[in-house]
Amino acid sequence: MEKGTGMKIAAWPIIDRRRIVMRWGDMDALGHLNNTCYFRYLEQIRIDWLESLGEAIRPGAAGPVIASTGCTFLRELRYPGELDITIEIEHLGRSSLKLRHRFFRYGSGDDIVYATAEAVLVWVDYAQGQATALPAVLRAAVEGALAAAGPSVPE
Repeated sequence: MEKGTGMKIAAWPIIDRRRIVMRWGDMDALGHLNNTCYFRYLEQIRIDWLESLGEAIRPGAAGPVIASTGCTFLRELRYPGELDITIEIEHLGRSSLKLRHRFFRYGSGDDIVYATAEAVLVWVDYAQGQATALPAVLRAAVEGALAAAGPSVPE
């Protein structure tokens, strides 16, 4: 069970973790992180991760599009602070992958999950508008994370 939520939080094999600094302007009128910012943060960490693999977004080439996304808000996040956001793999397909994410407060010394999220990315040939196979470097990174995690998967 996740502390204070009454929920069991699944942890999938972690591919990467990224840090984001919350900005004052990201807060809403109630003083906590605006719900739209979670999606912006997720977009940024995915772009940073893909760029680290040499797969920067290049219009006219092939790259990711979001097929679906969602976020479950478990606890309020308030300024100031840095977030540690995981990139976890749930499913690897021929042209798609389903990612899971967990939001933690960086440097807090605890393991409280503030939000969970998911996104399905489909690799698309932008010029043709059709799904295409995931790049080899991306597939290798994900398969490596899965192999390192072993045979267990969340309940």
